[in-house]
Amino acid sequence: MTEILNMNIDSSTKNDIAIVAITRRGVALGQRLKMLLPGSHLYLPEKFAVGPNADEHPFSLPAKEVIREAFRRYRYLVLIMAVGIAVRLVAPELGDKHQDPGVVVVDDASSFSVSLLSGHIGGANELTKKIASLIGAHPVVTTASEVSETISVDMLGREFGWEVEDDAHVKAASAALVNGEPVGIYQDAGERNWWLETKPLMGNVHIFSTIKALRQANSQAALIITDRILDKECQALLPIHTVIYRPKSLVIGIGCNRGTKATEIEKAVTRLLSEHGLSINSIRNIATIDIKRNEPGLLDFARKSRLPIEYFDKETLGKSEFPSSPSAAALKYVGTPTVCEAAALLSSDNSLIVPKVSFNRMVTVAVARFAFNGERKKRGKLFLVGIGPGDPEQMTFKAREAINHSEVVVGYKTYIKLIEPYLCRKEVIATGMETEVERVKMAISLARKGRKVSLVSSGDTGIYGMAGLVGEMLREQSGEDLDIEVVPGVPLLAASAALLGSPISGDFVSISLSDYLVPWEEISLRLNLAMQGNLVIVLYNPRSQRRQRQLTEAREIFLRYRSPSTPVGIVTNAYRQKQEVVVTDLEHMLDYRIGMNTTVIIGNSTTFTLSNWMVTPRGYQTKYSLSQEPV
Repeated sequence: MTEILNMNIDSSTKNDIAIVAITRRGVALGQRLKMLLPGSHLYLPEKFAVGPNADEHPFSLPAKEVIREAFRRYRYLVLIMAVGIAVRLVAPELGDKHQDPGVVVVDDASSFSVSLLSGHIGGANELTKKIASLIGAHPVVTTASEVSETISVDMLGREFGWEVEDDAHVKAASAALVNGEPVGIYQDAGERNWWLETKPLMGNVHIFSTIKALRQANSQAALIITDRILDKECQALLPIHTVIYRPKSLVIGIGCNRGTKATEIEKAVTRLLSEHGLSINSIRNIATIDIKRNEPGLLDFARKSRLPIEYFDKETLGKSEFPSSPSAAALKYVGTPTVCEAAALLSSDNSLIVPKVSFNRMVTVAVARFAFNGERKKRGKLFLVGIGPGDPEQMTFKAREAINHSEVVVGYKTYIKLIEPYLCRKEVIATGMETEVERVKMAISLARKGRKVSLVSSGDTGIYGMAGLVGEMLREQSGEDLDIEVVPGVPLLAASAALLGSPISGDFVSISLSDYLVPWEEISLRLNLAMQGNLVIVLYNPRSQRRQRQLTEAREIFLRYRSPSTPVGIVTNAYRQKQEVVVTDLEHMLDYRIGMNTTVIIGNSTTFTLSNWMVTPRGYQTKYSLSQEPV
């Protein structure tokens, strides 16, 4: 049995996001963002405040004082105003990029989301993209490494917890990268999958197996990823502009007597690492026996060093193979002949690099290097995204986020054109009609290769969209291991119904008239059964250039069961350019232009028209009086 106690607690007292707006329209956008960004607070001018709200804080204009206060209290500022105003407000508060909050500027028309300050370290770049995705704005990120699509020197390995030992040369190394000067990389510890882009590293970046080889290549800057302390001879081989990264690679096994003080444990660990040329900044975690779960000195050391502790019971430790001779004292007092070595071995899943060393007969320490499983394959993901009927305003925030997080977007060329504003810097694969199978195969293949892929469908992906075909294909390929997320969209039938009024308030059925995949005999049977059940019918794919007779035959079926005056709604290009909405009847429905971009809704026996509306009663009139005035 193992148990992990995480002592790596963020001591920051800063709140998350402050949204500051100064105009009425900006306040409306701020209130929208406050709902979309959990934990955020909105600061707004007093004259626009309406009643008390725990997450809204009125202030007196000008905004100088509220910006000053928010700069100290929050991790991020979202300023809804012009960039020029934002610059003048934050300029007096600037300190350094390690302390300043990330600042994002959004115009009150929701057109642009701009990363203004602390883009990398402060996280403004990612927040900029998220906000842009949520509100349909264009993200503006000008950080050199993002624009150049190269390594971000100050962020390398940040997702793994790597630390830059000294940032004095970060700026110069970054300049060398973006200016195309030769930059060398040497790594002997830590995660190897730090470059997750699908394209190779830039041509001026080279990885070397030794520091000597790096030096001989005349690199102008170097990025060194190691848990070792570099001696003077080694440092002399490196370029002046060298940045050293400390990966979290060392597991420290510790055994100690009851009552051992934190200072004694700290001295032992520090001395051992120093004597063996290992960096204290590369400690990943502590490992020990579970009876030390409440040992004050060990807990204090872990808390001060911000290190998690992994505990093992005595039975597990006792079964482990360890290089040093068994400890009679450990066996007597804790029930196992080994603590520090076995704990380090088990926690690291690797061999020891420093066997057990005892300090003052109070503390024993051993060191292992964590096994990172070699070159781990990047895990891909397939988003099945419904983009709605076509208007960006009808596209869900989740759909925008999925596309934003994807590297590749695959879809029918007409649908791709509808979402072009969201495809900046994406690989786009657009195909024509009747290529659905090839489209899905490409999307699945790319996701299996580690790419993040959005396969888009109009409306909802599960209603005549690609989700079903993906499921069929995965069943045939035994591909259940693929990470898939289905992102719902506004269905075309719902969008068309909204434009017509309320034609599907009661029971209804949706039927496609395309016999490309389903025999017409089956479609005809479904139409007859739906009519017999007095259901409203929503017709998808009613007519194409090659399919003319199906709609005519469908109408003939309808007239067997319904009056020629039965209301019919015809919607073409719902929420797109050249939208057409017609309310007619069965007798005259074929007089109007109907094609593949048209949805036809056939009313039931109770459906009626009201001005330009088409309404199907739910049944309230049979139980309630709907004509009386309210009491």
